[in-house]
Amino acid sequence: MPTLESLEQVLDVLEPLLAPPLCVRVSGNLGAGKTTLIAALLSRWQVEGANSPSFAMRNEYETKNFRVLHLDFFRLKESDDALDLLPVDEDYSNTVVFVEWPEKVPSYIFHSFERIAALEIKREENGARRIDWWSSV
Repeated sequence: MPTLESLEQVLDVLEPLLAPPLCVRVSGNLGAGKTTLIAALLSRWQVEGANSPSFAMRNEYETKNFRVLHLDFFRLKESDDALDLLPVDEDYSNTVVFVEWPEKVPSYIFHSFERIAALEIKREENGARRIDWWSSV
């Protein structure tokens, strides 16, 4: 995503795939553009002021049609309980959940989601990004 034009092209492809209920596990190395991509999607959904949940670990937004949760587990410590941030008894039926650094938590955290997708952003040596998408449905 080195240019705004290429970011818009990625969003054009991804946006139709992002209907609730959905949990998207977002992976990629530090600085790959995970938060930038999610913030751009939120902007498309008329959510202004979206920021990185790096310190709060969980941000919640309301779009016109559904709720969005953006979680970032990068700073999660072993003593922290990820279930506090993504409780199994919460209603996610009208929610798109983005989880950055999902590999830092046990996979059972995601078992309450019927639809799970994975989005991986890889930064190439030339600065370009490669984006891979996988979905369970």
